[in-house]
Amino acid sequence: MVPRAVVGQVWPLLAFLGVLVAASLTYAVRSGDGVPLELSWGLFLLAGPGVVGSFVLHEGAHVVALRGAPGVTHIAVERTLLRVSVVPVGEMTPSRAAAVALAGPGACVLVGVALWALGVPAAWCWCYLAHGAMLLPFFGDGRTLVRSLARP
Repeated sequence: MVPRAVVGQVWPLLAFLGVLVAASLTYAVRSGDGVPLELSWGLFLLAGPGVVGSFVLHEGAHVVALRGAPGVTHIAVERTLLRVSVVPVGEMTPSRAAAVALAGPGACVLVGVALWALGVPAAWCWCYLAHGAMLLPFFGDGRTLVRSLARP
């Protein structure tokens, strides 16, 4: 459910990068210059496992945290022009809402730290680590966290 929604949201980016890789491959074969191919392939790999992978993990962690939550009747996927998010339908306790809000960014930050420790290129690590910013109050997870901590 979540991986399909995320890929469905970003497929134009992935398609564009695929065309860019194909064009730079053609250029490399004709000219012998592999620099554009190396750059476009690097962007494609960053977008796939880095950007798309981190958002799949983020939203997937929210789903895992929501499973079995008393009062949640089902989980919907909401897609807008610039985002994909899971939306629980039903009621949650403030502590459960806080745990769910922390789950997405928290999972990404943990994976980012693990990737860093494993020596994965820093650009991929930052794709995951940057999800910690989603806990700031002007993002959905941060707003949920603040509201749930303010409720008795």
